[in-house]
Amino acid sequence: MPEHQHHPTGPVGAGFLRHAQHPQNQQALADDSGKATEVGVCGDSVDVQIKVDDDRIADIRVVPHGCLYTVVCASALSELAKGRSLEDALQLSPEDVEEELGGLPEDHKHCARLVVNTLGEAIADHYRRASQREKQPAQEGAAS
Repeated sequence: MPEHQHHPTGPVGAGFLRHAQHPQNQQALADDSGKATEVGVCGDSVDVQIKVDDDRIADIRVVPHGCLYTVVCASALSELAKGRSLEDALQLSPEDVEEELGGLPEDHKHCARLVVNTLGEAIADHYRRASQREKQPAQEGAAS
């Protein structure tokens, strides 16, 4: 089990403090369109659920399991991704998360990579589900 930090290890920006004091979108979605869970190199993990409407992220929820940096990165990512088109959301980078937070220490940049990668996997899951839904009517029609 990883050793989790609950306090920043160095100077942090205003964005970091805002997300640390008031993490956003931290509960599960009842009716997601896509979801993913990924585990980082440190052993922390994050669950990302998205609700897609008209190819836009209408809602996003993140449930981080780990240190304060993972919680803060997940919160920042959720704010950055909400309302974006899926195409634009796939362009988000760990650097975008870091910029939203006002920087990250070198030894916690992997937290930003973890949340961005997990969002990408949740979007991929949305596309898989949409593809399966499109195939179902054709399969049902062929069975008749």
